[in-house]
Amino acid sequence: MHDALEIAADWDAGDLGCGPLIVGLRHELGQLRGGDLLRVTSLNAGAPADLPAWCRMTGHELVATNHPVHIIRKRQQ
Repeated sequence: MHDALEIAADWDAGDLGCGPLIVGLRHELGQLRGGDLLRVTSLNAGAPADLPAWCRMTGHELVATNHPVHIIRKRQQ
């Protein structure tokens, strides 16, 4: 899936719930440059709803999602 995309980092969030998932996601994206792609694997059943909502609120872009894998582009600074 998404082999053509240049993924800057992978993060396996396991089954973290909404709060810890978002805190961890902020940390992981904080390590990247604007425009970089982060591939997140989240087994949490709420992730398909939580991640798009969080991206809309923060200005990051949800590039692709096929639960449990979600690809997020870090917003430009």
